[in-house]
Amino acid sequence: MSLDPVLKQLLDQVPSIPDGPIDYPSLRAQAASMLPMFIGPAGLAVVASVEDFLLESEHGRVAMRIYHPSSTPKGTLHFIHGGGWSIGDLPTVDHTARRLCRDLSMVVVTSTYRLAPEHPFPAAFDDSLAAAGWVVQNLERLGGRNVPAIIGGDSAGGNLAAAVCIAMRDSDSFQKAFDMQLLLYPAVDLRPVAFGYPSRKNDADPSLRTASIELCISDYVADADPADTRVSPLVAVNKRGLPPALIVVLSVDPLRDEAVAYASALKADGVPTELMEFSNLTHGFVHFAGIIPAADVATRSVIETCLAMANNLQSVA
Repeated sequence: MSLDPVLKQLLDQVPSIPDGPIDYPSLRAQAASMLPMFIGPAGLAVVASVEDFLLESEHGRVAMRIYHPSSTPKGTLHFIHGGGWSIGDLPTVDHTARRLCRDLSMVVVTSTYRLAPEHPFPAAFDDSLAAAGWVVQNLERLGGRNVPAIIGGDSAGGNLAAAVCIAMRDSDSFQKAFDMQLLLYPAVDLRPVAFGYPSRKNDADPSLRTASIELCISDYVADADPADTRVSPLVAVNKRGLPPALIVVLSVDPLRDEAVAYASALKADGVPTELMEFSNLTHGFVHFAGIIPAADVATRSVIETCLAMANNLQSVA
């Protein structure tokens, strides 16, 4: 299937990241200026309430936002935004978080993190782990303790969500972990060898070029070991005991193959895993759901599958 024509028309109007060093302040400003366009004619999804607060962690303050649905919560979703570990904040993901809150009927908690290159690894990981720890410790005031607690994220946020799950499993500091992972087109292998994946070589996604991935990874990882499981969750030898996962990939996405490999590795270690693939959309499609009909249909499908998996968790429990 070819790329959705409405989406292609939109992407043709979006400036691509230039080759060479990235001007992150300009790129952040550009991303912020485009947010009103992504909301779409229907406007923001209606939720019962929105609350902002700052979490005090050992590494500093982490900005967080809580969305409450209008109906009885069916669970809690902690969602970590993407943006190549270098772009994004709470407003960037607001329109998507509101939709997830409404359509999942879950309390949604978004969190931000210190951005690279000013704050390379492990800053984003540390902030995300602190936020995730707060969420699982406060489920009673969020969606409740008798309904599923899900951690999710898209792209770099999916990387952080997957890494947090591994860290929480391997730590004695958390009495409660998440019940499920929702990983949207995640980057799970940041090692140089990952540029050998066919999907990276194909470089077929007009919204995310392999050269841009290389620059973002370099600025995020900096002097750290790219084989650290906090950087590359795929490298973790043992994936047993991790939460069941819903992993969403796009056929043209340079990150596709590593996400598929991660799904296979989870399944091989006995982790219930669902893999969804869309061939007509690009990286970041969930944020276009308000203006691209095909992205809306796909997002609905992801939400329905997530709900089905969450319901199954409860029936098994």
